[in-house]
Amino acid sequence: MRTILALALAVVCSSLTLQADPPPAKDSTTPPTKLTPLMRMKLDKSKTILEGLTLQDYEKIASGASSLRQLSLESGWNVIQTREYAAQSRDFERAADLIVEAADAQDIHRATMGYVALTVRCVECHSYMRKHQMTVLKRQLDE
Repeated sequence: MRTILALALAVVCSSLTLQADPPPAKDSTTPPTKLTPLMRMKLDKSKTILEGLTLQDYEKIASGASSLRQLSLESGWNVIQTREYAAQSRDFERAADLIVEAADAQDIHRATMGYVALTVRCVECHSYMRKHQMTVLKRQLDE
């Protein structure tokens, strides 16, 4: 079990070095996306959870996951109105809730697996968003 958790944490740690924002548009005249500050906050809170997991600091784990859950309720979070994106957001929220519950129960293994699930949700959603980047950029330009 420890080997699986160590491997899962190694995968998660390496994924944190991935770019959190959508790749910049090839056309340099395209305005920067408005997602960057929110995504940066999300990345910071994710790092807080990882730090809490490595230190077995349940308060830090719960705080980071609760903050992520709150960020998912911000209006800037819903950048595209599709069923797939809504499902991705719900899965993300459930993973954040699982982490909080596990931290409250002081269950480091369940919190770790919740963090892995949360990270998978992030990677999947960002992959989806890259595929639909033109729709997102059009929406931002219309605002």
